[in-house]
Amino acid sequence: MSLHLDAPARSFALPRQWRYKLTNLRTGLSNWNDRRSNRSAASFFAAMARGGADYDAHIDALPEHRLIYVCVPKSASTSIKIALSALQGETVAANLAHKRRYSSLRSPSQVGVSGFYRLAMDPATLCFTFVRNPYARLVSTWADKFRDKPLVPGDRFIDRYLRHRSVADRAQPIGLDRTLSFARFVMFAIETLDDRPDPHWQLQSKLTGVAGLPLDLVGKVENFAQDFRLVLNHAGGTAAQRLLTLPVSNVSQHGPWRGFYTAELAERVHRAYSDDFFRFGYATRLEKA
Repeated sequence: MSLHLDAPARSFALPRQWRYKLTNLRTGLSNWNDRRSNRSAASFFAAMARGGADYDAHIDALPEHRLIYVCVPKSASTSIKIALSALQGETVAANLAHKRRYSSLRSPSQVGVSGFYRLAMDPATLCFTFVRNPYARLVSTWADKFRDKPLVPGDRFIDRYLRHRSVADRAQPIGLDRTLSFARFVMFAIETLDDRPDPHWQLQSKLTGVAGLPLDLVGKVENFAQDFRLVLNHAGGTAAQRLLTLPVSNVSQHGPWRGFYTAELAERVHRAYSDDFFRFGYATRLEKA
């Protein structure tokens, strides 16, 4: 007598990181072919690259909702990415919202050369960004990325400071027992603007000025709930998804930003970031900003 037992069916699923890598590999091969066959799309991507923008790092594309988001760090970007991920059916933690393998938000190259070109050229697509008062943005960057951190290698933001420190001023502090004051950080940020070492203190006008992508909506952090509602209305966000936009994520802990500035320091920021103040309509005088 023989007894035959059916072996239990085995299911195998690739880990998320491998699925992500395989998808990128397939998209890369498709993009190589698109660049050869779709000259208009290839020229469009080339123009974005010539403009100096790292478009794959700072642009999220949602073809299903006809949305393109041009990201400005420290301008509610984490909250926006969490909400956009929710539109895609993903719930993502704040500390993972900027990692594409978790957020499901795709870059232009991941959408595909031809696919993103069609999305960008579609008059029904909403291309948007959010900006912030330059004074407040610098305080938020310092408080989140530099405050109370020893100036030694091991932290990616401190590492960038150390690499570019000599460009700004060799008198800038360094060492295990030293930290970067807000005033020192501002001077470092201003002196390194042309080198663009990090988008967190780069000019917002530079980050949002992507060749071939005119902005349909420039929202402001100071008016976030009302301005982002326009994005959700365009995408058809549900009531539950709208609720995700109410709490602002990754809020830097610091006091009122005006208290960090002297008149002299504010004047230096005004001169260095004048294009941001002018283009986005922010007051330069502290008592009015």
